Amino acid sequence: MDRNKEYKIYSQSRSAVITPSDTIEFSIVFYGQKDYICSFCTHQKFYPINFRLMDPDTREILYDNKEDNYIESLGIGFDVARTMIIQINVLARKATPEEIKDYAGCIGLLLQYKNYSEKKVNLQMK
Repeated sequence: MDRNKEYKIYSQSRSAVITPSDTIEFSIVFYGQKDYICSFCTHQKFYPINFRLMDPDTREILYDNKEDNYIESLGIGFDVARTMIIQINVLARKATPEEIKDYAGCIGLLLQYKNYSEKKVNLQMK
């Protein structure tokens, strides 16, 4: 969570029950002229979390955190409103086979946003 409180909690934050064999997808609307922070958390044995941002029409993967050593948060921004699919699964590298078989945990997606700064908006309009 952003500690300097510039960002506000976005109402499209989500949570769900997940097992290591599940893949969860959330459809999220990101509005234009805003910066977002997407942060993920789960039970310690379910890390790392793998998430992908996907185009909802083509299913093209636009970002995969696997390429960034499974980072747990991502900052993004859009000039215009855009719907994205966030696809999530957990790799559970610290769990035993029994825990993977018998345990379901929670996955959390915290979305925070702030409006573009006036300077950033003026630069984009030129």
